[in-house]
Amino acid sequence: MRVRRWPENPAPACGGTGVHGRRLLATDTSLTLELARVVAYDSGLAVHLTLTAAAGSAHRAQHQTRPLTDPRDTSARWSYLDIWLGTTCHLALADPYCARPAIQASVAGMCTYHTEPQYWIGTDIVDAPVRSLTLTAEWRQIGLKPTIATLTLDHVADRRTRRAHR
Repeated sequence: MRVRRWPENPAPACGGTGVHGRRLLATDTSLTLELARVVAYDSGLAVHLTLTAAAGSAHRAQHQTRPLTDPRDTSARWSYLDIWLGTTCHLALADPYCARPAIQASVAGMCTYHTEPQYWIGTDIVDAPVRSLTLTAEWRQIGLKPTIATLTLDHVADRRTRRAHR
């Protein structure tokens, strides 16, 4: 069975209206996952997240996201933050668009990892205006257990409907 996906796409370069602000989604001693914002455009919604890891979680994140260039490396595995986004009628795995690369650092033996993925939900396949999103996130390989949040979006008049009534 094929898994439905929200494809990796950048948000439009300009325009958009903020429909949800910052919200803490998950926190642990060495991990923080935050919703930075949700922005509505004529053609879809951009969901911006921020993940910060330290210590062992950061070290595992650096190992999991490194390039897999050596075919003899039996430890070569790749993983990333798993995000499922759902609207009223669609639930799908979301592929990240990373406008900026993840930041990996190790200073004085302290390892850190920071990434700011963006996810695009094209509303061209959704019949009604999107009033809420369900977001499920996990990255078990670095210690982020599954977390679920329902995001109620601020009301933005559906521009497609408004244009149809003119």
